[in-house]
Amino acid sequence: MSAKSRVARKRTISQPPLSADQILRLDNIYKHKPSPKELHSLKSSNAFTIPHAGGKFDLEKAIRQIRTKDGTVSWQVEGDVKIIRGKPIEKFHLLRPGEANEAPTLPLPPPGEGKRNSPTLPVPPPFRPEWADQIYHPKMVTRMPRPTMRRKNGDRVTPLYIWGQDARQPFFPSGYPLQCIGKLLIYTDPYSFVPSEFGTGALVGPDIVLTAAHCVPWNSNPAMIQFIPAYFEGVSTLGANVASYVVDASTYVDNLTNPAPAFDYAVLRLQDRLGDSLGYFGAKSYDTGWNDGNYWTLVGYPGDVAGAEEPSSQSGISFHDDDEDSNDHGDALELETENGDANHGDSGGPMFAFWDDGPYIVAVLVAEEEEYFFWPFTTELNNVASAGPAMIQLIQWARSTWG
Repeated sequence: MSAKSRVARKRTISQPPLSADQILRLDNIYKHKPSPKELHSLKSSNAFTIPHAGGKFDLEKAIRQIRTKDGTVSWQVEGDVKIIRGKPIEKFHLLRPGEANEAPTLPLPPPGEGKRNSPTLPVPPPFRPEWADQIYHPKMVTRMPRPTMRRKNGDRVTPLYIWGQDARQPFFPSGYPLQCIGKLLIYTDPYSFVPSEFGTGALVGPDIVLTAAHCVPWNSNPAMIQFIPAYFEGVSTLGANVASYVVDASTYVDNLTNPAPAFDYAVLRLQDRLGDSLGYFGAKSYDTGWNDGNYWTLVGYPGDVAGAEEPSSQSGISFHDDDEDSNDHGDALELETENGDANHGDSGGPMFAFWDDGPYIVAVLVAEEEEYFFWPFTTELNNVASAGPAMIQLIQWARSTWG
């Protein structure tokens, strides 16, 4: 890697989020209200897709009713028919920062405006439904000892970076905003019942999920992603079938033609408007004045914590450096942390904090990096999150176009 010099940037005075000490003094707020009917309807629903190459397809002839010995009535599909358990992604959208592609009603900033810390860039607000509990302190789960991974020659393997004692803690996801974070089951072969990859995403709109762009199988057709909010041990804590499939995905075209960690975010449109029932996060453009502040919480589904079957949380994370990755239309930030532990499966996980009006995401976790510095020669290990005005533009585009 090339050497990178640190450049002192002017610190801004944007209002910081609540500190860890302030959050510690807040109590969870329990509403004791039932979940909405719209959420209950998802508990008994499921989706199947029967792809057909062409010609006529007679559904009545392909499906027949059968009755088992115990009297249960079932339906059987006959013939040369493939079934996808779910719904494939219908369309991939590739955008350029600052261009109002397919969103004429959204006044995105023109090229060169809406830069970092600019007041002209609108901030997507959060939404908490009336029925949902407000959870600041989730119920923690006993963590099983992590097995040591080794290569055949005995060398220890540690994916991504963990500093000192692992600070991540598994928890039981319930209440707002934790119920807005979920596991992504990613299928590059939608005919398979086993996902090829998994990641993390968070609701940022009624039917919009924010995640890392590299979690989306852009070059697979068909491809399928299922979002399961509040995933815990195989199902959502909100109900066995509370989940939704991704029907549209969008990122910046630069992500595919010239990948850069700072632009590694994508928005996904769900088949169902889960956010109307569960709520969703707001989003803010990261302010360099927040550097070194231990404000941030990371939630994800890392493979080395309960086998990605339980979410993990780490609070008190800080970013010590931010690197700008600009183009002709807008800019993005690569945020670096030396105390935010992560592993595969955390990708796409939200880095968020609380303000007086609710929780806001400022970045998504995407990768790790190793930096080299000279005079004196040193090596720095960082986990990296994608942030910046380009992320806000992408969310605003999705809310205007899909929401």
